[in-house]
Amino acid sequence: MDDSYWMWGKNASHPRILHAMIRVRNLDRSLDFYCNKLGMKVISQTDFEQGRFTIVFVNFSDDFDSGAIELTHNWDGAEDYHHGSGYGHVAIGVPDLAAFHMRLTKLGVEFTVEPKVMIAGAPPLAFVRDPDGYSIELIQTGGYVET
Repeated sequence: MDDSYWMWGKNASHPRILHAMIRVRNLDRSLDFYCNKLGMKVISQTDFEQGRFTIVFVNFSDDFDSGAIELTHNWDGAEDYHHGSGYGHVAIGVPDLAAFHMRLTKLGVEFTVEPKVMIAGAPPLAFVRDPDGYSIELIQTGGYVET
């Protein structure tokens, strides 16, 4: 058995979400967004010469213990990607949404929904789009006191 294929673990005792895959047109632009702007890290990158594609797993940790996003880039880019009517968003928890909003705004990230509280007592949330137009929801996960 090749252990490099078992990065998600071999001894799981219960089901869990491993990753969500999205196709990206420009890998460098996507890595800039997910790593330099959102603050994720590349935890694995593999080029598949025979299939002519690259997959990159990004996450906020250095390991595969929590869910990751798989960015898949087809080298030839022969097809244009469409999100379809079923895709909604990927949600990312951030400890301080106001500070995250300020940082992303300074980096030129446009918000499709500015930070707000949708329901009284619920955490604030906001939405941005990645370079390929995928919707990313940002949800406050740290302590929040409504003022």
